[in-house]
Amino acid sequence: MSKTMLALALGAVFALTAGTGQAQNDWPNKPITMIVPYPAGGFADSVTRAASAEAAQILKQPIVVDNKPGAAGRIGTDAITRAAPDGYTIGIAVPATLSLLPLIDKRYENLSKQYTPITIAVRTYSALAVNPDKVSAKTFKEFAALVKQKQLSYGSAGIGTSYHLWVESILNQLGAEAVHVPYRGEAPGVADLVAGHVDFMMISGASKSLMESGKLRVLATTGPVRWSVYPDVPTLKEAGLDQFSAIGWLSFIAPPGLPKPLQDKLNAAYVQALKSEAVGKMTVSQGYELVASPPEALPQTVAEDMKLFAPIFASGRVKLE
Repeated sequence: MSKTMLALALGAVFALTAGTGQAQNDWPNKPITMIVPYPAGGFADSVTRAASAEAAQILKQPIVVDNKPGAAGRIGTDAITRAAPDGYTIGIAVPATLSLLPLIDKRYENLSKQYTPITIAVRTYSALAVNPDKVSAKTFKEFAALVKQKQLSYGSAGIGTSYHLWVESILNQLGAEAVHVPYRGEAPGVADLVAGHVDFMMISGASKSLMESGKLRVLATTGPVRWSVYPDVPTLKEAGLDQFSAIGWLSFIAPPGLPKPLQDKLNAAYVQALKSEAVGKMTVSQGYELVASPPEALPQTVAEDMKLFAPIFASGRVKLE
């Protein structure tokens, strides 16, 4: 290569590097899209919108929430992981996507390498709720006896989601069966539970008002200790299910290959947003516990979850077809 050609090549590399660096320094200079793989109205959507509204003020650019529900989170997750790693497309992830998809779908076996973690936003628990007009049980013990005697149906946020798995784990311990009715997210499932189209379901704290109004009856919660949302409701452990504790979480992620300076900026913005008074009040009132973690906490949590979920699939109890 001649000196002239070498100089031109080096100049091109320098220009590309400088341009990339300048783009990162100027980021963000246009709206950011936040992809939510679930319908509007549920736990994930409400927390995301509140935090993103605060983060938009910090970053001085709009953050537009784009709901892409379907296929148990796959559609939205694919949109996140396939987007350009320029900081203008980010999204949310929950155990049902990052922890479960690699176990249930070979297409996602390398998912751990297909996203850039930003932060774990919050963690929460779930509650086993029944439609009081269809299910007479007033305690978990009564429910356990009823589900063994009568074929009941239960809703979930989708096939292979944590809502689905935890119910099957409960039924497995009880030695019972029930008809699974999957929905495209928690909100439509809860709506059908209230309407009486299904008998019971695992719900989040977002449905507390339905319990207070008498439209739902909560029999047990999934945390290691009693949940502040339903302080008078026993945990499943207290109800007699050994080693049962189910913890949900919501995280923010970006496409793979996101430059670290942008990862750091997004983490800082969302951590600050999550710690704001407005988001704090909303999350606490619905039973969510603030985490606002550094990026590296997410892959660690995912690995721990997978160790817990793997035996459920190995048992053959859960059918995903």
